[in-house]
Amino acid sequence: MQAIAAFVLRGRNQAILSTLGFAVLALFFTPMGFFSAASIGLVTLVQGAKQGLIITIIASVFMMSISGITGQAALGIEYVVFYWLPIWFLAQLLARPVSLSLVVLIAGLLGMFVAIGLALLYSAYETQWNKFILDNLLPVLNDAQTGLSEKELKLRVLYIAKLLVSYGAAYWVLSMCVSLFLARWWQSLLFHPGGFGDEYRKLRLGVSAAVLGMLCVVAAVSIKDGIFHQVLAGWAGIVVVLFLLQGLAIAHYVAAVRKLKITWLYMLYLLMMLLMPYELFLIAFIGLSDNWANYRARIKPV
Repeated sequence: MQAIAAFVLRGRNQAILSTLGFAVLALFFTPMGFFSAASIGLVTLVQGAKQGLIITIIASVFMMSISGITGQAALGIEYVVFYWLPIWFLAQLLARPVSLSLVVLIAGLLGMFVAIGLALLYSAYETQWNKFILDNLLPVLNDAQTGLSEKELKLRVLYIAKLLVSYGAAYWVLSMCVSLFLARWWQSLLFHPGGFGDEYRKLRLGVSAAVLGMLCVVAAVSIKDGIFHQVLAGWAGIVVVLFLLQGLAIAHYVAAVRKLKITWLYMLYLLMMLLMPYELFLIAFIGLSDNWANYRARIKPV
């Protein structure tokens, strides 16, 4: 990882190449998209907002040209608007410096506007979106021989289509935070080893954010249908993501203070994938309640 970070900062051409290269690799392995955005984030953190914006603009020109030639212009627009520009904005805030906790909250706030936009788009293009999902997902489920009737399968698929819209903003916030954390980690590897770990383990979003988050979840559960439900469901997903990050920060703090082996954290992340979504909600609840309970203050070093 340190070698990748050093390559990104070696010069403007290297930074552009890294940004575009990881974006292309993401077509085959989605997590590479985090590295693409993190390349812009790293340049912005180390060399400043102006240099980061220059890299973003040049990479965007190349990306739009390549995607236009290949007939995938929408993909190019998606990278520029939804990944590269937001990560540049968040990274330049973090470089000022603004606390990591506040930058994460700002990412969540941006995500709430994305949730509103997705809900409006779904309302306007619900029929087309549902047809697209049915055409692509229904044949797969039919081949899987689920034992459900055609009508039941369609209802399940349409429910999934709605969920994808509802939680799209939450995934976007998670992507931005992961990319930003990766960029910050790269920076610490080069200039301040261990610095990002110390910074992340202190992540705390605050009582006000926790109260507003609970209100969003309650409202999403209370309003059952319509565009307001769609928006509130998206907001509730973002709340889960934000406090999941705080809950994981607590886990990393416990591991560091109690001097636990790294295997402990690997097992935690593995269980998150195996027990999804239940463990995600549990960790998010721990992160939420930490704003009152302050668990980290109770952990004594060995």
